[in-house]
Amino acid sequence: MTTIDEFNKWLEHPEDRSLEFKTAENSFGKDTDLPDYCAAISNEGGGKLILGVTNEGKVVGTKSFSGTHNTLSNELLQKIKIRVDVEELKHPEGRILIFHIPSHPLGQPVKYKGKYKMRAGESLSEMDNTTLKKLLNETETDFSSQIVTDLSLTDIDDQAIDNFKKLWAKKAQRDDYLSYSNEKTLRAIGLLSENGLNYASLILFGKKEKIDELAPGSEIIYEWRQDSKKIPYDYRKNWREPFFKIYNDIWETINARNIRFPFQEGLFQREIYAFSEKPIREATLNAVAHRDYTIHNRSIFIKVSPEEFLIESPGGFPHGITIENILHETNWRNRRIAETLEKAGLVERSGQGMDDIFESTIKEGKGLPDLLGSNDFSVRLKIPAQVKDKNFILFIEKITRERQITLSFDEIYELEKIRENQPVTNVEYKKKFLDIGIIERVGKTRGAKYILSHKYYTHAGKIGEHTRLRGISREKCKTLILEHLNKNKGYLLDLCVTFPELKRMDISNLLQELKNDNKIEHIGSKRKGYWKLKN
Repeated sequence: MTTIDEFNKWLEHPEDRSLEFKTAENSFGKDTDLPDYCAAISNEGGGKLILGVTNEGKVVGTKSFSGTHNTLSNELLQKIKIRVDVEELKHPEGRILIFHIPSHPLGQPVKYKGKYKMRAGESLSEMDNTTLKKLLNETETDFSSQIVTDLSLTDIDDQAIDNFKKLWAKKAQRDDYLSYSNEKTLRAIGLLSENGLNYASLILFGKKEKIDELAPGSEIIYEWRQDSKKIPYDYRKNWREPFFKIYNDIWETINARNIRFPFQEGLFQREIYAFSEKPIREATLNAVAHRDYTIHNRSIFIKVSPEEFLIESPGGFPHGITIENILHETNWRNRRIAETLEKAGLVERSGQGMDDIFESTIKEGKGLPDLLGSNDFSVRLKIPAQVKDKNFILFIEKITRERQITLSFDEIYELEKIRENQPVTNVEYKKKFLDIGIIERVGKTRGAKYILSHKYYTHAGKIGEHTRLRGISREKCKTLILEHLNKNKGYLLDLCVTFPELKRMDISNLLQELKNDNKIEHIGSKRKGYWKLKN
């Protein structure tokens, strides 16, 4: 909330490029000027659009959006895809509207109605090609490698360093690492230079009181809800400490409320846990390595229930990463943090962490994780906790064992998409899947689709489900139509109701085939007539 004193200080600097004053005494174009100015200011690094003030910084007040300003934030989000906070200020000289506009996401300039705007003097113009290209080619700086001027070796937590050295020595098979001093360790892993300690050293090894002072957003908050739909939590714990001091405690806190799902495989008892250690640790490490630490007022949130594990980290995806390509593209936001986690053997620099999360969850029969709640301001990863189809796991294991083959992550991922969405049209690995009998084709034309094979449904005891997905054969459909006509007049509308799984055109084609076979005839007009068995 802006105070009058703060606002008056802004008025003293009307030349500030982050401030855009507009008189707008009576109105301001909601569908033109407002989204265009917000987009332009965002493209220039963010700032404030202020209505009710002249270019010289004199308050005149505004009647624009009187009584409706509370709806503008959502409307702007729909139009330009960024969140703009709108504030009404009651100034002694008149009513003021302040639009707090964030900077555009890195490499993603903001557009409205297909156009990129920029400010030119007191007006707007379309962005020139040079400026647009510069914004599109922006690259992300490594925040974690930046030097922290107020951080010294006395601010490093000894236990965090010791925990790291044990992991580092084990991975590198170098016992001498265990005897390294704090200074030598930090220099060896690139967190201390002649210029000082960087943010990676603070986040991973800094004492709690120093993190509180210099990086309060470097925090992980855990909440447990017995019912995921409840707003109040049943248990909560938060950590604002060096990550190498707490990384095991995070897992142990989650594991304390783990749920075991036992099931029988022949003579053997097997079990799956709601929260498997590998994907949970990977998800946490991924958030620590990739969150935006420049956002100081938001923490990493872990929300857990018997149904799911949800982790939300501040900042959108790193530059160049999207929901669609996240399993195949890699781009580190905090390279120094990622490299240190890799030296400890906790993460793979090759970017396999998200692959491991998906593969583990699929192999446990829980379905697919999803990132659908993510946007430019946060990444939300949801990992299902409940087993949806244990037979799918056992079937895949049986096929690979009998055929003595292995399936890559991409192949397992595609099989899971078939299981969830079948029948499907496009299958990348269909030749291999058909050859080993793991899927089958339904139909023979260009409209052919694919489902899991009859072997799977036999294994799972779901033969009826296989029949439903595969559909009834054409000859069987004709037999059923003849049986219907033996007892009823065959009005087309009635036939469509009787056979809802068939399209109207399919029924018409079947009726014509039966007519050509001299088995049925049409009585009456085309619109009001009916079909009957031929004598």
